[in-house]
Amino acid sequence: MAILVLMGGCASTPDPVARFDTRLAGYFGAQALPMANHAVSSRVGVGVVPTESSGAVAESNRLNMIATVRAALGAGTSTRSVRPIDDSYLKAGRGMDNLRQTGKLFGVDTLMLLSLDQRFRPEDSGGLVRIRTATGSRDVNLPSQTVLTYIDVVMIDLASGEAGYTRQVASELGVDARTWADPRLRRQAETDATASALEKLRLALATDFAPKKKK
Repeated sequence: MAILVLMGGCASTPDPVARFDTRLAGYFGAQALPMANHAVSSRVGVGVVPTESSGAVAESNRLNMIATVRAALGAGTSTRSVRPIDDSYLKAGRGMDNLRQTGKLFGVDTLMLLSLDQRFRPEDSGGLVRIRTATGSRDVNLPSQTVLTYIDVVMIDLASGEAGYTRQVASELGVDARTWADPRLRRQAETDATASALEKLRLALATDFAPKKKK
């Protein structure tokens, strides 16, 4: 009976209608970062994964993401240094050695890296979208005619190369194909979708790193 239930559960799991890797996942290559229990250090660097492809993260959004992280990590403490990392130091494919060298250059023990991706699903029917993040795959049920804005976040302990914290933020905005095909309307849709995702990121980080109340 247990085997039949298990087989039934597997059979009912839908296949993804689409797949994509976040820019942060692509930054680290094929292997997901291992997770471990690492506390936030007193010296943290924050950077956004750069890209040369279309749909690159606008400079204003990059600065907004960094400022959001700095505000969350600095809340309630004066002993933690949170430094922005210029994206010119974050070269994809160079691995942990590059990140450790960057950490030494900026005087940090921990790096929090972020990426922002947007995908438009124009098909008549939605479905399961499988997203490979820096720390493994995540599934999102995405309706059709929807812009998905996805922010991938990971905090890396540079000494061990392990992720001590990860967070994914997804925001959906309904946009029809005709609107998406119009450059002006598409830019506005991208702006609105990104603003929604950044606000979700702010709320998530503020909750995750809220100062602990003293007993």
